[in-house]
Amino acid sequence: MNPVHRLTIEADDGVEVVFVGPVESCARRVVVKRSGGLVVLDRGDFFTLHSGGTSGLELVAEVAQ
Repeated sequence: MNPVHRLTIEADDGVEVVFVGPVESCARRVVVKRSGGLVVLDRGDFFTLHSGGTSGLELVAEVAQ
């Protein structure tokens, strides 16, 4: 089973949220627009599932069956 990293918020300007991975060896960074859309800045560990969230916004890792 793949590990799961809970992303934490690095910045939030009310329009976009920057999430970062808490594990130094992973270093995943993504920008999520509250209106929809996601930009991956740093992919991090491709085999790790990532999740995270803030008020009104949640990223959930799911494994395809």
